[in-house]
Amino acid sequence: MRRNPRFGVGLAEPPALAVNQATDTSKPLRILMVVDGRYPATGGAEMQARLVSAALAESGHHVQILAPHLEAQQALKEQIDGIPVHRLAYPKIKGLGAVILNLRFAAFLLRHRCDFDAIHIHMMHNLAGAAGWIKPWIRPSITVKVSGAAEFEGGILDPGLRHRAVHRVLNAGAKRLDAFQCISQDTGQIMLRAGYPAEKLHFVPNAVDCGRFVHSPISARDFRVVFVGRQVAVKGLDVLLRAWAETTRPAGARLVLAGDGPERPALMQQASALGIAETVEFPGTISDVPALLAGAAAYVQPSHREGLPNSVLEAMAAGLPVIATRIGGHEDIIAEGETGLLVPPADPGALAAALQRLFENSELRRRLGDQAAAYVRRNFATTVVIERLLDLYRTDIRDAPFHR
Repeated sequence: MRRNPRFGVGLAEPPALAVNQATDTSKPLRILMVVDGRYPATGGAEMQARLVSAALAESGHHVQILAPHLEAQQALKEQIDGIPVHRLAYPKIKGLGAVILNLRFAAFLLRHRCDFDAIHIHMMHNLAGAAGWIKPWIRPSITVKVSGAAEFEGGILDPGLRHRAVHRVLNAGAKRLDAFQCISQDTGQIMLRAGYPAEKLHFVPNAVDCGRFVHSPISARDFRVVFVGRQVAVKGLDVLLRAWAETTRPAGARLVLAGDGPERPALMQQASALGIAETVEFPGTISDVPALLAGAAAYVQPSHREGLPNSVLEAMAAGLPVIATRIGGHEDIIAEGETGLLVPPADPGALAAALQRLFENSELRRRLGDQAAAYVRRNFATTVVIERLLDLYRTDIRDAPFHR
């Protein structure tokens, strides 16, 4: 098993693919991508599904998207990025609606059980559990992506909810599936503790479309520190504001908190109370993230919990020095002092000290940014991740233990 200390010790990569009569790597695959949520959407799992689907289609594979019909204005069938999208209608009634959606999903898989070579479910949630219970009658392999907080906090993998009957049923079904795409060491360890077999856990990280991000010198940029993401409690933005208030900032320095969410009004009030409102921007949802990153000097991710955050990978691809909390997901991709700086979560003093280091050391900013960009392009570029997914789709699940 190959090991990379920056990914975390013990993560199993997809088994090596031998070219033989049973496995023709030149043959295009028919792949069903299942998104257990809105599609398209700006969430990390949905954006990854869209990026991976487009890359597979561009490589000559036949891709279809299946998702719930969540918004009345969306068509039941359409094409996005040239890829067919089918949405399953169901009544929006709490409890009953979820049951009917699961039954309709199961019926779809049974009806099309010979139409695909691989099925990839993006999100370890209800649809994964439903698919597991009918797996004996489904021909293609089924892989589930396990992303992070949404599944572990309130989802079917939440340790505090596993005693509930519905969670027990969904987990029992999901364990019957073929493979699980774990995007970080922390994700895999949680899966192990939840009783999922090590031989079914495989490390395949999120992909980054590196061509969208310009890696340019940061020495001449205005000193803008950026965060991009949902403004929710788990992101720790209140800690970032307290840290920002503790620093001695260069003239004109700005903190840009891009994104939206339920915590935004409270964060704006906090910035005013701390006396830093004039140095903090809340631009809302940003449509052109690469442009925002291209004009920044550093990136901060103060989260309390993450899977493998796309926003951090994108900032690294753009050549920005990154400060992130020392939690699972961040530790897989940031080597302290090499590709970024790590600080304890919920510690504004430590975060302020790390910000101060970047304020005062332009050579450190340049070195961290350069090494981060090279690292992401080498390990997380779309072409790299797509090949690893194809290995997983094409190969029978072999002994590739996740554990140490």
